[in-house]
Amino acid sequence: MKIEKPILAIDYGLKRIGLAISDSKGITSAPLKVITVTKRRKMEGAIDDILLEIETNRVKTIVIGKTNREEWGNSKTSQRTEYFVSELKKRTQLPIIFQDESYSTTRAQNMLLSLGQSSKSSKEKIDMYSAVVILEDFLNSDNKKNEDSN
Repeated sequence: MKIEKPILAIDYGLKRIGLAISDSKGITSAPLKVITVTKRRKMEGAIDDILLEIETNRVKTIVIGKTNREEWGNSKTSQRTEYFVSELKKRTQLPIIFQDESYSTTRAQNMLLSLGQSSKSSKEKIDMYSAVVILEDFLNSDNKKNEDSN
C-alpha cells in the first residue's frame, strides 16, 4: 500500500511567505498560513516555521512559485527567492519543484472575491491564496505527473 503525503506550496515574498497545502492524495489544496519576515525575524526563522509545517503535515514535496517572465529574472525578489531556496535546500532533503507564479496574485484576489471577500482583502490572505493558486497550477500540470511517476 502506497502511503500518500501532502504537497506544500510556497509563495515567497520579501515581507511575507504564503503557504498552502494539498490533501494527502494531491487532489485538493487549501491555504495554510502566512509567515512574516522582518528585520528582527529573518529568513532563518521563516525557514524554521516552514520546516515545522513540513514535519507537522508530513509533506512529501515542496513547490515554490517562481516567475517565468524574463524582465523579472534579475529583480530583487527573484534573487532573494533563489537565495531562500538555496537556504531551504540546506535544511531539507525533500524535492523542491518550481512552478510558474505568473498572475498568481491577481488570481488570488479573484478567488477571494468569488468567496465573498473584499477586494481589499488583507495582504496576508492574498499571499496565502497566491500559494493556493501556485499549488493548484502544480497539481494540474505536467510537473505533477512527472513527480507522481517518481
